[in-house]
Amino acid sequence: MRVCFTTPVDQFVTKLFRILLLLSVFAASAGVHTAARPYDDGIRWYSGGVEQAFAEATKTGKPVFLYWGAVWCPPCNQLKATLFRNPAFIRKTRLFVPVYLDGDTEAAQKLGEQFGILGYPTLVLFSPKGEEITRLPGGMSLDLYPQMLDLALAQTRPVATLVADVLDEGRMPTAAELHLLAYYSWGQDGGKVLGERDPARVLKSLADLTPANLSKEKGRLNAQYLSVLATREASPEKEASRDAVLRLQSLLASDVLIRDNYSLVVYELDTLIQRITRAKSEDREKLMTAWKQALQTLRKDKTLSPAQRLSVYTGKIHWLQAAGLAVPESLRTEIRQAVKQARANLSDGHERIAVSYAAYGLLKASGQLALAEQLIDEEMRAGSNNQYWMLVLADLAAESGDEKEALGWYAKAWETARGAATRIQWGSYYIRQLTEQTPDDDTRIMTVSKELFSQLKKQKTPFHGRSKRALKRVFKALNAWGQVSDPAALMELKHAFIETCLPFGDTALMRCKAIMKASS
Repeated sequence: MRVCFTTPVDQFVTKLFRILLLLSVFAASAGVHTAARPYDDGIRWYSGGVEQAFAEATKTGKPVFLYWGAVWCPPCNQLKATLFRNPAFIRKTRLFVPVYLDGDTEAAQKLGEQFGILGYPTLVLFSPKGEEITRLPGGMSLDLYPQMLDLALAQTRPVATLVADVLDEGRMPTAAELHLLAYYSWGQDGGKVLGERDPARVLKSLADLTPANLSKEKGRLNAQYLSVLATREASPEKEASRDAVLRLQSLLASDVLIRDNYSLVVYELDTLIQRITRAKSEDREKLMTAWKQALQTLRKDKTLSPAQRLSVYTGKIHWLQAAGLAVPESLRTEIRQAVKQARANLSDGHERIAVSYAAYGLLKASGQLALAEQLIDEEMRAGSNNQYWMLVLADLAAESGDEKEALGWYAKAWETARGAATRIQWGSYYIRQLTEQTPDDDTRIMTVSKELFSQLKKQKTPFHGRSKRALKRVFKALNAWGQVSDPAALMELKHAFIETCLPFGDTALMRCKAIMKASS
């Protein structure tokens, strides 16, 4: 349920606004486009394909820096506006073969699956021989990224090897190796390094192995451990909860660790504190006070990007919600002023996308939905990332229960989506909405599904990565719809899908059959 403080008159105005926006967006989409170009930064991206880049790395002895992202992705644009413009980072990439892999380019999803990449954006470092060394998380201080590149240049052993050596062989890692482990993007590898190991147990063990003089590395590993606890439904046992409280107190007592673990502080402490403390307990009160002070510390941090500075307010809203307090009008006023200032000082299209997305989420979270939608209107009229904003408007309409409007936006988002993988992903959302909201409209569901299948024929590898997951989402929706609709209609769609798959060969056909079985 969205946070919204509106009267019936406000709701009418909001609905009228959305209708006018839907009518006007056609002109905006066909007019000026100010969305950022994918390569307008200072990095000398390798001009050939990924396979050629690895061949170049083998030939030159340079490691590979692989960036995986999408033009429409707000966090990707945050990287492009900050890290990819950082002079120290750019200079360091000269010692690598830097590869820009857009998820919508030919065969990108197959390569992403090959590398075990799940979401946008992902940064991966490979040795000259093609062995993965590490993955870099987003949101860190910019000065940390060149250090991570230095570790790759120093031929530090891969994270997967280090984990096995430490946990299975009992070998004590060096300071450089602990740095690599601390700043590994554990949440972005789909369990590739850990396999069946328990992430919480591993991260806690690594934190405990780290000596006190490596305070940043120890704090980072503790933060990663606490982040895992925050995502789990069950609270830890009493002893483990008390231990987590002590780790979090230590982290929140350091300005350096607060900045170094920005994402945990801003986005996850509301859940974590409830997991590890009892209501009205002394531990909870102390942590809530420390969290509030940590957010104030971040508000003063000049190293944060404009989008990050806005998102600190999101942390403040989380704090208020955790404390059982409403968002005061004074804070909403302050948020409006901060959004206005951030949008008035944009440096380029990448920063515009990152800041606008942060501003939208902040306005919505603070109960200023009309202003959030006004922001979307302004962005779409400027032609800035329209295919993404259409999906946001579809979700907003669905949240408010306006099925007709939601379907209109999902349809428009799919029709105007650019990029092979994005079209499949957007189409999956549209079909899911059709089957849930208009299950009796067999003709429309079948027409849209067959049109989506026809898009697959235009691609070389459409059954991999995000595209595969989107198609599973399609068949999960269609299989559920088939339980309440004409079974013959579902069989017809499955036959059409198999016909689409046949030209791709036996391996693809096996993937297609597995996709059609999706039910969860």
